[in-house]
Amino acid sequence: MSIDEPQKVDLVFQANLTKPMLKAANLPYDEMLAALDCSWADYGTVHVRIATEAELPGGVLSEGVEPPGTDYYLGYTQVGDGIASDLVQLTPGKYYLTQFEIVEDDGEGGWNILLATPMANSAFKDFVTDVLPLGFDINNYEKNRLVLDVLCFNQQIAPAFGFEWFDYNIVEGDEICVFINCINEYDRDFYHQVFASDIYAWKTADGATPLEDTPYWVVGPNYELTTPEGGDGSQIVGAVTPMCFPLYDVLEDMPEGLLLQLNPVFGKTAEGELIYGDSVIVHISRDIIMEYLGLTEYEGIAEDLGDGISVKVELTDDPQAENPRYIHIMLTDCHKPAYFESHSNGSDVADIYALRFVGGDVLMTKILDFSQVGRDPHIAVAPNRRQLYVVDSDVSNTILVYDLYSMSSQTFGIGGDVPEKVTQLVYMNDTLFAADMNTDALTFYVLDPDGLNYSEYNEIDLSTDVDFSGGDLIAVKDDAGHSTLWSFSKNGGTSYVHEIDLATGSVTELQNEVNLNNTFGAMVYEGGDFIITGHGDDVGLKGWNTPFDFADSFTSYNPIPDITYTYGDLASPFILNRARPQ
Repeated sequence: MSIDEPQKVDLVFQANLTKPMLKAANLPYDEMLAALDCSWADYGTVHVRIATEAELPGGVLSEGVEPPGTDYYLGYTQVGDGIASDLVQLTPGKYYLTQFEIVEDDGEGGWNILLATPMANSAFKDFVTDVLPLGFDINNYEKNRLVLDVLCFNQQIAPAFGFEWFDYNIVEGDEICVFINCINEYDRDFYHQVFASDIYAWKTADGATPLEDTPYWVVGPNYELTTPEGGDGSQIVGAVTPMCFPLYDVLEDMPEGLLLQLNPVFGKTAEGELIYGDSVIVHISRDIIMEYLGLTEYEGIAEDLGDGISVKVELTDDPQAENPRYIHIMLTDCHKPAYFESHSNGSDVADIYALRFVGGDVLMTKILDFSQVGRDPHIAVAPNRRQLYVVDSDVSNTILVYDLYSMSSQTFGIGGDVPEKVTQLVYMNDTLFAADMNTDALTFYVLDPDGLNYSEYNEIDLSTDVDFSGGDLIAVKDDAGHSTLWSFSKNGGTSYVHEIDLATGSVTELQNEVNLNNTFGAMVYEGGDFIITGHGDDVGLKGWNTPFDFADSFTSYNPIPDITYTYGDLASPFILNRARPQ
């Protein structure tokens, strides 16, 4: 060393482990931080980063930028309840400590942080005596020692340390795994079902609505599709498995947990279109996430989210599982596709579509070409959401049964006495009714889809000149449990709504409004208080919020692709709930 070269001075670091006891109870991190358990490791290393005044003028860090400085990795010795590092030598001058961590070798050329000192203006700044960057001076002939507090570190709470530059290393516990199943209470043969869906994770500020315009993570499909032998190329759902996705700064950006958007899938058409049910939103709370990560005591108690949705942490019995816990989502509704439409383009082409409502749009996926059977199909969905029944107006001795699970159809001939014409089809009280509706009489038949036969149920003579043939039927039940049918039928420049009581044979006019002009098709939306109808002279569907006052009270839905209804029909498995008139 030359006489002009500055002499280096020894510097030693000491660290004390701070175990917070919810010091800042308003912080969402307190409970999680207090639950972390760590200690000094015999094989640990002290990592410090030290910047000069030239590298960090005034000790001010730029937001979001990794702190500057030179890295030192030092051994340490336990001293009392803390540690003392090996010496590092610096020339006299002004310095800033920009990182201070206890780390261990990750075996892949990097380091895992065990304990760390938080940054200034971070959520954890009040848990320690000094925060970073910490300025200090190195002077000749002085014993230089810095004493710092460190906190247990976990990747999920890196943002609370102010580590905006932190490069996450995804390891066990840094991802969240969910499994979803459902109950179809209307189908005893398939009561418990797995829930196939495309999954998206969203940040949320209130536990109910997404915080941003794009998902926090596109989780992807939790299912595999298989192609049945001898089919038309359509694919059905095969295996359904748990899905895992990274969980980073859930407590920083998601203090209310996260939202999972589930888009139910039940297959893919031969043309390559996925067929969806309506989306389901599930809230995964922060408490559930912490229990899943093992940061709070395991309870295994389900959170009831309402609408038949519950969420709980389960323990797997698989001894080979990397993480013994998973989040179990249970739905009491399997949300299979429930809305269907049939129409003809006015010639001999008739198609049947599955519908999905998204905001002001109704997405239409063709599932069946009915042209080989007839031009004017009438449809009804079984309450179990499994079978779709199709009968053509002019071919009443044939019924097509479409299985929504296998995405396959079969056509059956119906023996015995058959109606000359079937103009409408509807389920009421678990019974499939076929109707020949005209201007002088309404004739109702029970159509047994298992025995493949008709039996006449009731014939109602009409004194009105209303043509009932061109509309649709929905099932209605009042609060006393009495069931009737509502008929939506076009009649010249307007349309009628009539209530038909099959038990008494009475027919009562409910509405005759210009706004119902050429109504084609009607069905009940889930919940039982909303009616969807088609419009024969327009593109789109209408939703009626107030069933007893149809004038100027509808919501318009734009079909994708565009459809103008001619000989159209709508069907859902739901019934309309109404108060019994006084």
